[in-house]
Amino acid sequence: MVRFLSPEWVAAATDALQSAGVTTDGGPPLVIQQVVEHPDGIRSTYRIRLDADGAEALGGFSGDATVVYRQSYEVASGIAGGELDAHVEFLMGRVVVSGDTKALVGHRAALERLSTALTGLREITDF
Repeated sequence: MVRFLSPEWVAAATDALQSAGVTTDGGPPLVIQQVVEHPDGIRSTYRIRLDADGAEALGGFSGDATVVYRQSYEVASGIAGGELDAHVEFLMGRVVVSGDTKALVGHRAALERLSTALTGLREITDF
């Protein structure tokens, strides 16, 4: 088991993305930054970078993020664990998205592949 948002979890996410062969269908790289606010005030950050050559998860914050998702730990762990729907949480204002959101539309197929690849992490993640 790996702890959600730990360096080991980020490494497992990279393994899952690369094992699934997740790529974009061309164009500029897509960098998705996640910012997760914990109840104790601590902030976890990681990003997923996708391009035509592959995908990887990296810890920390990136100044070149295409989009930034911000949410509480409760929401992030619920989405990652499959208990909450990311679209509903966005519509309810519990996930805030900033940046070039139009880029997400152009990478819809890649985002679906990304989501499918990361689903397997649920089995090895301690939330």
